[in-house]
Amino acid sequence: MSTTVLYREFLMRSPAVGAALVAFLKANAAAYAERGEPLRVIVTAEEKQRNASQNRFYWGGVLKQIAEQAWVDGRQFDKDAWHEFFARKYGVLDDLVLPDGEIVTRRKSTTQMTVGEFSEFIQQVQAYGAGELGVEFTA
Repeated sequence: MSTTVLYREFLMRSPAVGAALVAFLKANAAAYAERGEPLRVIVTAEEKQRNASQNRFYWGGVLKQIAEQAWVDGRQFDKDAWHEFFARKYGVLDDLVLPDGEIVTRRKSTTQMTVGEFSEFIQQVQAYGAGELGVEFTA
């Protein structure tokens, strides 16, 4: 059984990166296959990080209206408290490998979410706000 986790990403911006990918596979694929741990190769288009208009809508529209309208156990909470609540509830989780080999799961910062991830996140926040907190969102 392997004691290290092999992980490498290649962003294909030039033919030289493709050559580096091929070299990496040649250097590692056979050894891992012989150990019964074949390498997995995933090819996907890079998705852009969330954008400024999404961020303005989330903080200036969605969270602002939740903070103004929502009450929980007789209390209201500010936008920062709601943001942390929703980021923990609906945020994307990532595994982080520490230098000692420990793997910890933590929530990905919303600033690191892609456009698609952040869109889905906002939809979940709005659904919770309307369904669970009775918030009426206005344009």
